[in-house]
Amino acid sequence: MSNRFQQLSIFVRAAETGSFSRTARELGLSQPSVSRIVHELEERLGVKLFLRSTRRVTPTEAGIALLER
Repeated sequence: MSNRFQQLSIFVRAAETGSFSRTARELGLSQPSVSRIVHELEERLGVKLFLRSTRRVTPTEAGIALLER
């Protein structure tokens, strides 16, 4: 799986579940790996894709726009 495809797949699943932890469990990854991969995607795109809290991740406007594409 290409790095960009993996980043986008993880981003979409995290947006669907609202949780990096749940995404990690479903994809057989660690939670820190999911967080790092999303952060790398944000760095590459130059925008924040999620608002993070201790309980949930919620897509930002930029995140919603990316999901719609």
